[in-house]
Amino acid sequence: MKQTTFFLKSFLVMVMMGWTMTSHAQRYEIDRGRVYFGEEIMMQADARSFVDLGWGYAKDRENVYMNGRVLENVDPSSFRLKERSTWRHHGHGDMSEPQAPRRGYYKTQFNVYYGDKKIDAMPSTFVELGSGYAKDAFNVYYFGDKLKGCMASSFEILEGGYAKDSFNAYYRGNKVEGAFAPSFRYTGDGYAEDTFNAYYKGKKLK
Repeated sequence: MKQTTFFLKSFLVMVMMGWTMTSHAQRYEIDRGRVYFGEEIMMQADARSFVDLGWGYAKDRENVYMNGRVLENVDPSSFRLKERSTWRHHGHGDMSEPQAPRRGYYKTQFNVYYGDKKIDAMPSTFVELGSGYAKDAFNVYYFGDKLKGCMASSFEILEGGYAKDSFNAYYRGNKVEGAFAPSFRYTGDGYAEDTFNAYYKGKKLK
């Protein structure tokens, strides 16, 4: 009986080690506008904003991923990995997400960049707003991408990934369809509301 138990435990350890080694051997790749983790296509991933953070973590403008799978209820705009893969603790023995140097905005006298990508922005009026948003005198940007039709003069950051201008509301860089901007407000835990409707993560609740 003891011998059987020993072999069973050894087998389980080998299986777990094999899974771990396979997991770490796989990596993220972008090919022809699609994101892959190993051989598997990540259908939800946005190739344009996708960033491999290391240690199996990655994110794009919509989601954070671990080994190719979406981490639910994790905001990519605030998710960071610490350098050297150290972790930040929050009391009671629990562990928060790791932190790392973020890919952010940078401006010189003549140009504005997001990471290594030059963006079409005016340096003299450019300002970073937080949560991936920035603006100059004429345009608004989200993780380096210009938001079409967004009014810079009235644009403001709310909370929970939400923002708005005089005419529209936005969630993580995407227009919230049907939102009434003048009364639109964030209410917490991914929810928002205006005079007529309620929303969850940018989607109108029926």
